[in-house]
Order: sequence, then structure tokens, then C-alpha cells
Amino acid sequence: MVKKVKDFIHHLLFSEELEIWHKLLNLILLTLLLGGSLSLIVCLIVGTNAIGNAVLATMLLVIVFFLWMANIINLPTQATIGTAIFINAVCMPMMYMYNGGLHSGMPIWQMLALLLVWLVLRGKTAIIMFVLSFLMEMGCVVFEIMYPQYIVKLESDTLVAIDIAQSIFFATCIIGSVFKYSNYIYGKQRAQLLQRDKELQAAVDEAKCANQAKSDFLANMSHEIRTPINAVLGMDEMILRECQDETIRGYASNIKNAGHTLLSLINDILDFSKIESGKMEIIPSEYSVMSLLNDCYNLISTRAKNKDLEVIFKNDESVPSRLYGDEVRVRQIIVNLLTNAVKYTDKGTVTMEVTWERSGYADILFCVSVKDTGKGIKEESLKVLFDSFKRIEEKSNRDIEGTGLGLTITKQLLDYMGGTINVTSKYGVGSEFTVAIPQTIVSEKPLGNFSSKIASHVKSGKDYKETFQAPDAEILVVDDVPMNLEVFKALLKTTKVNIDTAASGKQCLKMLESKKYHMIFMDHMMPEMDGVETLNRIRQLENNPNSGIPVIALTANAIVGAEEEYLSLGFVDYVSKPVRGKVLEKVVVRFLPDELVKDAKEESVAAKKDEKTLLERLDFLDIKAGIAYCGHSEELYQEIVNTYVTGACDKQLDELYKAKDWEQYRIQIHALKSTSKTIGAQMLSDQAFHLETAAKQRDVDYIERKHEKMMTSYKELLSKINEALGGA
Repeated sequence: MVKKVKDFIHHLLFSEELEIWHKLLNLILLTLLLGGSLSLIVCLIVGTNAIGNAVLATMLLVIVFFLWMANIINLPTQATIGTAIFINAVCMPMMYMYNGGLHSGMPIWQMLALLLVWLVLRGKTAIIMFVLSFLMEMGCVVFEIMYPQYIVKLESDTLVAIDIAQSIFFATCIIGSVFKYSNYIYGKQRAQLLQRDKELQAAVDEAKCANQAKSDFLANMSHEIRTPINAVLGMDEMILRECQDETIRGYASNIKNAGHTLLSLINDILDFSKIESGKMEIIPSEYSVMSLLNDCYNLISTRAKNKDLEVIFKNDESVPSRLYGDEVRVRQIIVNLLTNAVKYTDKGTVTMEVTWERSGYADILFCVSVKDTGKGIKEESLKVLFDSFKRIEEKSNRDIEGTGLGLTITKQLLDYMGGTINVTSKYGVGSEFTVAIPQTIVSEKPLGNFSSKIASHVKSGKDYKETFQAPDAEILVVDDVPMNLEVFKALLKTTKVNIDTAASGKQCLKMLESKKYHMIFMDHMMPEMDGVETLNRIRQLENNPNSGIPVIALTANAIVGAEEEYLSLGFVDYVSKPVRGKVLEKVVVRFLPDELVKDAKEESVAAKKDEKTLLERLDFLDIKAGIAYCGHSEELYQEIVNTYVTGACDKQLDELYKAKDWEQYRIQIHALKSTSKTIGAQMLSDQAFHLETAAKQRDVDYIERKHEKMMTSYKELLSKINEALGGA
């Protein structure tokens, strides 16, 4: 029984299910019940007025009733109001009349009754009840002053003293209990809040770690995906430049389009990640509007032509020819709109119109509208048009590629630049997107009619011609992937620039000690010594003939903001993989001394070596597979076979094996696996693959059993290739 009572009281005061004001009501009622009971006992012992004692006893019964009402039948609000009314309007006046009035402990109980109103009632109810209760209490005092004969006095000063003493004691206990309980609740809530703060901080830290992990993943994904795309698109560009077979050129053109589509998807995800984390930066610079529009036209015209769509470019001829703003982002916004228009238009036209309006002395709104005759957008879909990863009408548009991020990124880029975007659309008829981008005028010279100038600016891969030649220029390219080095050399082949290559930072430093170069292209992610560390070592070299040489970051790390990071690390420029030939030529010309740069001439490339004889001598390799890996170019295959021999890593592998440096061993054996497969040495590639797997799993026993056998095969292969090359 005692345990049940104890559990019930604990429930009344500490249950998590009850609100604080409800538990406070229970506390006050319990303390009034306990204090009133003890007070009644004292009154009965000392012999105070019987009517007053009866009123006190009735009050105790009513308190029990309100406890039952608040907690058993679950009417706490009604019990609270009932308690306040009963004590102040009924109990206090009667006790005042029959228990001594002012000449007793009643003023103390009156004060406690008024305090009860503030403690248990809330809002306007508390204010109204306090005013009414206060008037009722004061009414009792006035009544006693006017009609003292109706107040039952205590029989002696001793009883008055006892009554006042016990009133002070019990009232103090009740008030003290309330404050102690309030402090307890406050302390408990504070502890809970502190715990929640810790949990929240832990969650925030975890979210930051997750966000950093996501950024790291995206950076790595960018590098890992863009590196092979770099090779694919680089070789593809060489096919478009050099191949005259229209069928093969058609295949190469499709590869180029698919590759750039894949790059577009990757870039969308990376850009969205940066915008989401608040790391997107707007980097303004001067730019040519003609060049901007020409790029947009070139990027979209082929795609539109493949769908038999007519692309119409219109412009206000008074548009300023040079502006100041973030050209990259402006181009991205326009291309996103054009790409969407072509995607969702099956027949008809895509029309882009460029206008402007002055917003200040040198400030303008650069306005671009893109209108199509496509599917249009339903009115209900306009509400979610800019939502992340949201594709409207998924069922009917399931054959259209994309991440669903293009318009989201466009909207957020415009927000960053203080621009706006408006959409009007009629379902089944077409849509029109209009953007207004704040820019600053650099040159008031009018752009003129863009459409009439397109032909002179559009060049196909078939008409490629190098922009310069520099036969006396010396460039060093550092990259741990041999294929990337070959792509780089191929892209600059017709410029006649002399290109040396290094497969590591260590090799780069050694080469810089003995030869003077005009610039270095440095890959970032390399084993042992990455590009940043290599750059720092170059700057620290003593007696360095290449002191102050321009070093350009060459990387597939395409996350937005990477350019600024590389520049801050000491690189003079940044070239993103996959490298585009025109971009590469532009960077080279920028950093070469003027006296080395010559205008491109119409001279043909020197006669090729006799490849047939060499191919016959390499019959121990799967030449057919090797040439296929080289874009079906026998000339490129010959160059890669040469590279395979000159870049032999047999000594490094033996040294790493003896040093038991299995991680670096794995990296070297991985490279051997790939390069051997590229030249058609499939058996050696398979041996290297098994050793790479063993190194990854730290299966030292397998490595020790198979290393020597693999190295024997490798050295024999190198000897055969050297013999074939020597006789070619």
C-alpha cells in the first residue's frame, strides 16, 4: 500500500507525460493538503474555533477532490480554475470570518492564496482571477473594519501567537517547496538541454564530417572519372583532326558528343554540391560578348542539328561588345537554358534573343531569353521547376538524359549574381525562359549583328589548324599516367613544341637540374610526391636553372573553387582535364616568350616512319588489340610502345619488392598492368593484375612466390621490344 502511494505521488510530481504547470498544480495541492492537515491538527490541539476548523477540514476534502479531478479523470485545467475559485472565493473568506480575521495568521494564508493564482493559472485567466481574488480578500479586511462584531476572534493572545506561528511555518514550507521544486525542474530541464546541445553538436560535427566526406568523394570522383575521359576525348580529338574517313569521323563525333554529355552530368553534380555547401564563388573578369555567344552557339548547334531543329540567334545590335562579370557562369546559365530547350523540343525552333537595359552609369542588365516550340510545362509543374533532382513529367520524359539539376543550378547562380529568371509556358506549345543578369560595361562599342558573324567563328574539327608554332619552345609535362602524357603531346603535336615528360615529381626535379624549360604542366594527384609538394620542392631547389618557371596545374579535380585553390598554392594557371586543344594552345602561348612564338604555317608534318616493318617485328604482342586501344591509330600505337620501353619500371619494382614497400609496389604494378594491356602484352598484364590484388590484400606469400617470375617475363618483353625498335 505504501509503495502504491509513493508511486502515485511520484507520478503526480515527476511524470514526463504531464506538463510543468500540471505538475506544479499537483505540488501545490499536495503541500496544501499536507500543510492544512498539520494545521488542522494543531488547531484541534490548542482548541481554536470549531467553525474555522470545520472550514479548514472542508478545504482539505475539496483539495483531495481537485487532485482526483486533475489526475484521475484527467481534467487538470478545470481543476486548476476550480481550486483558485474555491480557495479565494469560498475558503479564505469563511476562514477569515471564523478564525480571527486580521488578528490571526489569516493574512499569511490570504497572501498564499493569491500567490496560488499566479502559480497555477496562465494568461488572461491568471490576471482576471488575481484581480477578483485580491478584491475578495480586501473585501474581507474592509468588512472587518466596518463590522468587527461579525468576526470570530481567537480567545487569547496565546492562541493568536500560535496561529500566526503555525501559519508562517506552513506557508513558508509550502512556498519553499514550490520554489525548490521549480529549481529542481529548471535544473533537470537545463541538464536535458545541455545534453541535447551536446547531441546536437555531435550531430552537427557528424554532418560536417559527412559533408567533408561528400566533398572528398566528389573531388575523387571528379579525378577518377575525368582522367579516363581525358584520354578518350583527347584521342578522339586527334581522330577528328587527322582522319579523313567520313564514317570513322562520324563515330568519333558521336564519341565526342557522348563524352561531353557525361562531363556535363558530372559538372552539374559537382556544382550543386558547392552551391549546397555555400562554397560557390563568383569570379568576375572582362570578356567579349561575341566570344560568349559564339561558344554558346557552338555548344548547342550540333545537338540541335542532330534533332533537325533550327537554332535562331537574335540580338539587339547595340549590346555592348565587352562586359565585366563572371563569363564562365553567364555562359553556364545560357547553355543550361539552350540545352533544356533542345532536350524538350522534338521539332521546330529554338530561339535565343539577347537584349540589354541600362541600370546605372556603367551597369546594365544583360537579358537573354530562350524560346522553344517544345512540349511546354503544365501550370502545376511550374511550382517545382527549380527543385533539386526534380524531373517534371518523369513518365513522358524518361528518355531525356540529365540529372534534373540544370535549372536548379541556373536559379541559384542567378541568385548569387543578383539576377532573375522568369518562365512562361503553354503546355503542348512551348516555353520561354528569360534571365536578367547584372553586368558592368567595359566597352560601349556595339556588338552588331551576331547571326551574320557566326560563320566566321564556327570551325569544325575537320578544319582544325594550330594557332601557333614554337619549334624552339621546351615544355615539361608531369603526370603519372602515361596515356595522359601521350594525349598531351598529341594535342600540341602540330605546334612543333618540344615536350619532355616525367612520370613523377621525383623525376621532374631531377630533369629540372639539367635542362632549362619554358614552362611546366604539373598533374596534382600523383603517388609519393603530389603536384603541390613537387611545386614547393621546385621553388626550394638550389642552383635551379628553372627558377621562377611558370608551373600550370593540370588536373581532373574539377570542383568549383579548385582554380582559386591552385592559384593560391603558387601555380600560375589552371587547366582542367579533359584538356581541350584550343584551351591548351591558349595557355601555352600566354606563358611562352614572344620571340619563340611563330605564326602557324601550312607546312605538312614530316614523313612518318615505316610502321609496317615495326609492326611485323612486334608480332609477339597482340598488335590488333593494342592499336584498338590507341583509337585504331598505328602511329599512336608506335609512340606508346616507345613510351612503354622508355618508361620501364623494372628497377623500381625490384627496389620496392626488396624494401617491402607494398603500397608503392601496388601503385607501380597497377601502372604496369594498364600499360602492358595497352600495348597488347596481355599475359604480362594478367600477371601484374594478380600481384596488384595480392599487394592490395597484403598477401606477401603470393608476391614472394610470383614476383621473380613476373619480372623475368617483364624484362624479356622489354628486351624484345628494344630489339624490334632498334631494327625498325
